[in-house]
Amino acid sequence: MTVTTAIRRQRALALLEAIAAGDIDHIRALLAPDCCWDIPGFGVYDRETFLASLANTITLTDHRRFHNVIVTAEDNRVAVAVDGEFRFRDGRDYNNRYHYLFEFSGDRIIRGVEYMDTALASNLFRGQQ
Repeated sequence: MTVTTAIRRQRALALLEAIAAGDIDHIRALLAPDCCWDIPGFGVYDRETFLASLANTITLTDHRRFHNVIVTAEDNRVAVAVDGEFRFRDGRDYNNRYHYLFEFSGDRIIRGVEYMDTALASNLFRGQQ
C-alpha cells in the first residue's frame, strides 16, 4: 500500500480522536513499536512509557476534547495545532494549547513532538492549580 500524505494526516487526527475517546489500544495501534514521544521541558519517552503516562491522564479525567484544529502535512510529517480541554475527576479544568509534530514511517507514527505550555501542565499535574 502506498501511504499518502492524506493517509498520514488522517492517522494524526485519529490519534487525537483516540486520546479524546480514551482509547489506549487505538493509540497503540497508531504508534510504531519503536516510536519516541518528545515533550520539550518534560523529556523523551519510548512508546510504552508514553502510553502508560497517557493512560494515567485518561484515568484521572472524565472529559477530553480537542478543537480549533489546524493541520499541515508534507512528506512524512504532519503538524497539528489544537486547543485541548480536559476536566479532571476532582473538578479541575486543564485547558492548554498544543502543537504536535508527527513523523511517520509508513502509516505509523515513529516520532511525536508535543509542544505546550509546560508550566501550566506542570502546575496542574502537581495539584497546584
